[in-house]
Amino acid sequence: TRCIEACPTGAITAPHQVDARRCISYLTIELKGAIPPELRPMIGGRIYGCDDCLDACPWNRFAKISRETTFAMWPQIAAMKLRDYLGLNDEKFRRLFRNSPIKRAKRRGLLRNVCVALGNIGTAEDLPALEAAAADTEPLIAEHAQWAIGQIRERIGCVNC
Repeated sequence: TRCIEACPTGAITAPHQVDARRCISYLTIELKGAIPPELRPMIGGRIYGCDDCLDACPWNRFAKISRETTFAMWPQIAAMKLRDYLGLNDEKFRRLFRNSPIKRAKRRGLLRNVCVALGNIGTAEDLPALEAAAADTEPLIAEHAQWAIGQIRERIGCVNC
């Protein structure tokens, strides 16, 4: 039952029962539309998946970190700030993630997720990138960027700025 307690959204409703509609991995990888506003704060700073239930599972305590280099974080991605992702056009996205499972979410999904994460943990420094994303031609990105802007402004006490 540790996984039930660890799940940030309450997606694990009982032993062996998952409400995928609330699962952060589903919301950030598989969902093609808008992330429900009531679940966005629970996503925190995650932009692609969630392993909290796996980390809490006692069966995984013997798991070892892979030494396989293909599973290591790529330096060019590790060096990016969340707001940097918002500057990726389709071509840059495809080039950066061509051999990555992140391409499954597509640009629109990843940037939607980045907007949600910035809405949860971003600062005033992230507002210019989010304002540019709010003008994105992809409505899904623009909608989530507008939400994130509102969250940050509320957090910093600058609702009308």
